[in-house]
Amino acid sequence: MNSSKPKSEAWRLPRGPLQLERRQDFADDAIIGGVSGFVQQWVHQASAVISARDLQAALGKLAVEAAQYAELGKPQRKALLAEVERLGSLVEQAMDKQRTRPPSVIPALKWDSPLSQLPGIGPARTETLAKAGLATVGDLLQYYPLRYEDRRQPQPVAGLQHRQSTTLVVTVTGEGYLAYRGSQKLAIVPATDGSDLINLTWFNQPYRATQLKPGTKLVVTGMVRLHKGQAALAVAEAEIVQDEELHVRRIVPIYSAPPFSQVVMRKLVQATLEGCNDYPEDRVPAELLVERDLMPLGQAFREVHFPGNMETLKEARARLAYDELFALQVRLAQRRRAAKATPESAAVEVGEALAELRAALPFALTRAQERVMGEVLEDLRRPEAANRLIHGDVGAGKTVVAAVALLAAARAGKQAAIMAPTELLAQQHYRTLRELLGALGVEPVLLTGSMNGAERRRLLTQLMTGEAAVAVGTHALFQESVAFKDLAVAVIDEQHRFGVRQRAMLVGKGPRPNCFVMSATPIPRTLALTAYGDFDVSILDQLPPGRKPVVTEVTTRREVGRGYRLISDVVSRGRQAYMVCPIIEKNEGRHLAAAESMYAKIREDIFPSLKMALVHGKMDASEREAIMERFRAGELEALIATTVIEVGVDVPNATAIVIMNAECFGLAQLHQLRGRVARSSDQAYCLLVCGTGNLDTIERLQVLERTNDGFLVAEEDLRRRGPGEMAGTKQAGVPDLRMADLLADTRTLAVAREDAFRLVDEDPKLEAPENAGLREWLGGEDGVGAWTL
Repeated sequence: MNSSKPKSEAWRLPRGPLQLERRQDFADDAIIGGVSGFVQQWVHQASAVISARDLQAALGKLAVEAAQYAELGKPQRKALLAEVERLGSLVEQAMDKQRTRPPSVIPALKWDSPLSQLPGIGPARTETLAKAGLATVGDLLQYYPLRYEDRRQPQPVAGLQHRQSTTLVVTVTGEGYLAYRGSQKLAIVPATDGSDLINLTWFNQPYRATQLKPGTKLVVTGMVRLHKGQAALAVAEAEIVQDEELHVRRIVPIYSAPPFSQVVMRKLVQATLEGCNDYPEDRVPAELLVERDLMPLGQAFREVHFPGNMETLKEARARLAYDELFALQVRLAQRRRAAKATPESAAVEVGEALAELRAALPFALTRAQERVMGEVLEDLRRPEAANRLIHGDVGAGKTVVAAVALLAAARAGKQAAIMAPTELLAQQHYRTLRELLGALGVEPVLLTGSMNGAERRRLLTQLMTGEAAVAVGTHALFQESVAFKDLAVAVIDEQHRFGVRQRAMLVGKGPRPNCFVMSATPIPRTLALTAYGDFDVSILDQLPPGRKPVVTEVTTRREVGRGYRLISDVVSRGRQAYMVCPIIEKNEGRHLAAAESMYAKIREDIFPSLKMALVHGKMDASEREAIMERFRAGELEALIATTVIEVGVDVPNATAIVIMNAECFGLAQLHQLRGRVARSSDQAYCLLVCGTGNLDTIERLQVLERTNDGFLVAEEDLRRRGPGEMAGTKQAGVPDLRMADLLADTRTLAVAREDAFRLVDEDPKLEAPENAGLREWLGGEDGVGAWTL
């Protein structure tokens, strides 16, 4: 039998914990986390390296049986542990056989080759990879590292400092042993890097003492402690390695939540890179690669996984990020060109709409409103249909901007519609527009889902005949029964609350309407270029004069009394307040403030005389909106709510908001919520009650203490959370970007956009031979792009 050690011994069964369980009479308290978790973890590690199907099946059965260990009687527990040991021996024998086989030759691989063609990837591993979304060579090579560790010159033990975080390459020098600190078990394993000795320590992982045999080579990361000249490392991460060339003496990739261990993942990626000679190099035209001095694709994949140095890693990232952003911008450029290529004119005669509206307003427009209104009217004058995103902070005056487009369409003898996501917001728009446009002789109509009978039939007739020039409504506007005589302007408010198909259905109600989408959530420029690359973008970056920034403070759950005092204070001055909770009902598994229990507590124990109500998403829409209307009318002093108040609640008299468990929300959503109390010239207050003492969480929330600028908040949210996690961005159309970072790669995005729009101008359908690879990558004319409007 070959006596050499395997390259990774994670599959070896640690028998020490099982022996301790026997000595403690199978009480299931010998192993931290229980026998069940211990066995299942070992089965996962062993199954990842064993190729024998019958043994894999036996291990799978064992994992299922081990899950029930806590419910078994003593005889059954004893039998189960015997089976664990039996299979542990069989795994060791199987690994001995596998090690004596001649090394496998890596076959030639193509970009779309299944990973099952790699040596050592049997059915079990293939299934595990598939669950992680990895089926082909291309999938695996685009599973990019989360970070890197520079192990080219490992830190010597002899030079370590107390409380230093470090990564070491060491060899176990002797048998491990257990020590105790109070109720905690401490596994201690002696090791050396050749310069000095160090004790490796693991808390509450006693099996480490017997798992790691003398001579085992490790890469360990953790915190150093020096005591009386002796160094110890509290180990946070550990890898058992043999192949130093792959895992140690280089810049080493660290993958996020990989389906296998880091060691196994590196070996798989290395084998794939060695076998693949079929990269889709032609997906970006060759002249662009030369013009932008971009690294060849095959080299970029090799360098991004196993970089020679940090400079080549930077170049590899730049190439891969460019490819993603270039493809995205090509599709957006094609859609923008197609929208403008329709022969039928979408022009609207705007006349004196702006002057009329300005004269009718009881307030002066801000410079930002004047600028954006000019952009909107210029869009309407053009024969091409407008596609414009209007975004800005809560209270920046987007409805007034929309009003000028609605008025222009009405004055030109055409029709316009504005769609909102909720009846409450639609009714609010209706009231505002009735005041603004009614004085000019244009009476809007309101169409919502709750309308029926004669009233609904009358409204549908008015829209079909053109008698109603301006319609305000919810999703009811795009239902099949609704027909317009000549819809020329479609405005979609809080656009991220609608799906792409819903927006398209409203736009489809006219021959070629001009489309304006509005968002109260400020969007970073890079995200706007990504999600709305086929839109023109207007920014309302001013608030009406006299508006004061909301005073925002972060506090902890222990100081929730400050929230009660804030509510009491504003109510005593004749104002109103909100309290927002992240969930509706108490959940035993989560210690979060629930709206229902908070409402009962305040009503019964804190403010029994306060006129207040509860609103949440499970209520019937009509009941919820009736309560909101009472709050708007001043009949209620306080509202306990979930995030249903995030959009469309305009109550100028509300000047305080307390948000419980603020850590549950993104920064942009919190900014949107506090905008509910930024509706007047009165000083407003927002208290963010954090349910955790985690310093990183508190520091994130404190961004809102420092700024009321929604664009700065949105940038910070994007930086911390990523585009896919920000509220609404999936609906808005942000694709998954595996490499590109919308903040770090701002310059790359600008360059890719310039190149993409120029290429589409020259070859709109990508018919040129040099663009064949790009056309195939995008999936033809109807391939990707479902994420755009």
